[in-house]
Amino acid sequence: MLELKANKDVLARGTIIDSKLDKGHGPMATVLIQRGTLNVGDPFICNNISGKVRAMMNERGQRIKTALPSDPVQVLGFDQVPQSSDIFAVVEDEKEIKRITSERQRLKREIDQKKISAQSLDSMSALIKEGTIKNLPIIIKGDVDGSIEALSEQLTKISNDEVGVQVIHKSVGMVSESDVLLAAASNAVIVGFHVQISSNAKLQAQQEGVDIRTYNVIYQAVEEITLALEGLLEPEEIEETLGKAVVQESFKIPKIGFIAGSKVLEGNIVRNGKARVIRDDEEIANGEITSLKHLKDDAKEIKEGFECGIGINDFSKFKEGDFIICYEIKSLKRKLKLN
Repeated sequence: MLELKANKDVLARGTIIDSKLDKGHGPMATVLIQRGTLNVGDPFICNNISGKVRAMMNERGQRIKTALPSDPVQVLGFDQVPQSSDIFAVVEDEKEIKRITSERQRLKREIDQKKISAQSLDSMSALIKEGTIKNLPIIIKGDVDGSIEALSEQLTKISNDEVGVQVIHKSVGMVSESDVLLAAASNAVIVGFHVQISSNAKLQAQQEGVDIRTYNVIYQAVEEITLALEGLLEPEEIEETLGKAVVQESFKIPKIGFIAGSKVLEGNIVRNGKARVIRDDEEIANGEITSLKHLKDDAKEIKEGFECGIGINDFSKFKEGDFIICYEIKSLKRKLKLN
């Protein structure tokens, strides 16, 4: 039988299988060593993050100085929290690490900015063309990858055909100044889960007007974001009938125009209220009540059973038997109906 063995005499290389921001130790990650031997003190690079192994712990939480292929070890010494599935690699030259990470960070910033610009332009195009699609850009920061993904999944579920959540960035770690600048550039809300906000980020957020919200329970985040999305929904407009009058005669008053001498059959007729004129079950006019009189006196409101004179802007052809419906339009805040 052919026995396959990982080479332990080369520079260590592995994969991040979990990561978090520990309050006591800072950024740390569980690395599955795939080749080579990892030692305390080794400089390493992990995607666009660098560091030096300060300490290692095995699966039993015991401190160790060396890790071999197939060993899962917790590594301390990252300058930022890495992402799951990132490649972890030891590098001999620390100067080379700084050059590589600096270049990778520059490329990442360029790519992120291009993504944000493209997403924003796409969103704006949709808004202009359809007038109904709205997105709430969100940046998610969390203590571990698992909670970030869970929160991201829950937030995307509260989208519907009119409004939605657009997660433009998500990563492990405290809310930083760069997160705030990213949010300011994309008009995003920052949602932090089990993380703190750096003092520089707080100051920058005040200057840029960026909204940062932190939570310890996922459902609280979902509730607040749902309310924010409901604020993006166009309000529902409903018509409420205020009163109904029947025209008994039509006459003209100098400087005012044609007036419908009427009797209020139901509810109230209100000056400056909206009105439609109905004749033979068809609407023949729709406007605003610009004149309302009781006898010779101006009135703000005429109640059921009373007679009055009604003037409607841009309409003069009243006939006996016409009905005048007085109404108002109310805007109601809508609740989010999920897909």
